[in-house]
Amino acid sequence: MTAYIQTRFLLVRRSKQIEFALLQEISIRSEGEREVFVSEAMIHFVLLISRQGKVRLTKWYSPYSQKERSKVIRELSGMILTRGPKLCNFVEWRGFKVVYKRYASLYFCMCINQDDNELEVLEIIHHYVEILDRYFGSVCELDLIFNFHKAYYILDEVLIAGELQESSKKTVARLVAAQDSLVEAAKEEAASISNIIAQATK
Repeated sequence: MTAYIQTRFLLVRRSKQIEFALLQEISIRSEGEREVFVSEAMIHFVLLISRQGKVRLTKWYSPYSQKERSKVIRELSGMILTRGPKLCNFVEWRGFKVVYKRYASLYFCMCINQDDNELEVLEIIHHYVEILDRYFGSVCELDLIFNFHKAYYILDEVLIAGELQESSKKTVARLVAAQDSLVEAAKEEAASISNIIAQATK
């Protein structure tokens, strides 16, 4: 009887350890913002397409040749731009799912595996758009045209290797602000060196 109780105790203890480990893996980050689950979805690529079919941003996390990329963009542009506004935001495509959402004149698209959670990816898209809004102040298509490098930088802070890396908008905003400070400091230093060289060569 004693051996049975000891075995039972060990099993319960082991079960609690496993449960705690799982809870650690499915962590939730919250810094005074709306809570966002850490994503398990694998994103193969990200596309930003205008209503006119112009590509404003592309990011590829899976290997595609240049020819394949052009074909993918052409296919998905034709599929998504012709869909009605009342249709769902998920499209079956080549054994994958493409999740998209329209904001003003831009379609934000992400390609995921068949068994990944579409609603989770919609949240990631919205998360990215909120960060762009916070940085640019009501982001529009022109912001992404003239400041495309900033859009890429913000995306790289949010996603790494096709997976959600940072769910805190405050953290991303802080990192982007730090990057801007470094760029400004580098510009000032370059201007100062140019002035010194100009004066020395007079």
